[in-house]
Amino acid sequence: MEEYKKVVYVWNEPKATMEVPTRLDFYAVDNDSMATLINAVGQVMASSLDRGDQKEVAEVGAAAAAKAFVRSAKAYFGYELSWWQLAYDSNDELVGFVQPVIYPDCQKDRLEEATIYYIGVLPEKRGQGYAYDLLCQCTRILQEVGVWRIY
Repeated sequence: MEEYKKVVYVWNEPKATMEVPTRLDFYAVDNDSMATLINAVGQVMASSLDRGDQKEVAEVGAAAAAKAFVRSAKAYFGYELSWWQLAYDSNDELVGFVQPVIYPDCQKDRLEEATIYYIGVLPEKRGQGYAYDLLCQCTRILQEVGVWRIY
């Protein structure tokens, strides 16, 4: 089996405002679109190389794993639901999602410390560079929130 290694993304202020490529349309998650987000997270988890994701999906199935994962964010992080976004291509097909969050009690000079709770491109949309677009959008959202670091 091929070895999988996560790539760590670290962004530190001050930096220019992130330019987000315009080929995707981003929509804030709300109560009405939460099921779409959970479904997308389930698809990404089911096809993930991450051992933790694989274990959860094997134990409870993709839908239950995704639902539990999404709901667990409130226990550990701060966020506004509108920061979480769904990304669609020019054919109005869902491409992926971003879930930026902040660490509680890690403020520095009135700026928050943040992380990307989860980011994912749907399996059938991979290989087109969409992860970069999602990362840019996530970074931009957190810049607007006011962060000193994204880890």
